[in-house]
Amino acid sequence: MNFLTNLKKAAKDAGVTVAKKTNEIIKVSKTKYNIYDAKNDIEKIYTDMGREIYLGYKEDKNVAEFIEEKCQEIDALIAKMESLKEEIGE
Repeated sequence: MNFLTNLKKAAKDAGVTVAKKTNEIIKVSKTKYNIYDAKNDIEKIYTDMGREIYLGYKEDKNVAEFIEEKCQEIDALIAKMESLKEEIGE
């Protein structure tokens, strides 16, 4: 009977350990996806900035305010990425 009790306890402990590791893996995966998503957002902003600069050049209009706004968005995304990397130890 003692053997079965020990076996049940070992199985339960193993299940708890597997569940914890699974949750850790899921959290890291979600965080890495959020980092990837932020990188994509930055690339989209770069594209928008380039388009707006060119259109500003063609239409002889000032795009400084737009560019400053987009640079602030990039700074916020970079800060977010750094924070997420710290969470997962990168």
